[in-house]
Amino acid sequence: MNRTEYKNQHAKEHYDRINFSLPVGEKERIRHVASELRMSVNEYLYALVCDDLASGESKFGKKKQGFNEEQRRRLEKWQVPNKYYEMIEDLSYTKDEGYFIYLKEGFINDVTGSRNIHCEKTVEVRRIIGKTHKK
Repeated sequence: MNRTEYKNQHAKEHYDRINFSLPVGEKERIRHVASELRMSVNEYLYALVCDDLASGESKFGKKKQGFNEEQRRRLEKWQVPNKYYEMIEDLSYTKDEGYFIYLKEGFINDVTGSRNIHCEKTVEVRRIIGKTHKK
């Protein structure tokens, strides 16, 4: 058995694999955060999952309860029509990366083709959120 075959066999016996897809551009964002922490992407994602598993309570599960008052004020400031509020699971904004809106399960945005919306300007938020509907 050559070295490559040995490494492949070892990995098969000692590790499970999980593959998942991300919207274009998200992989680079994750890679950037991981490198700032001096971690590989795999180490970073595994650490996030382990943190949830160790606490016995998912931070993501807590967030799925809906957005808070501060986030509601952001939607008002961004002039997002109220009819879209029930479709939104979470949202955030950073000066460097822009506006992020995550839709609830069962909703999709036609512009992004997913539950995730990323925009750089508020005018884009209003235009793109208008293309959101139930699946």
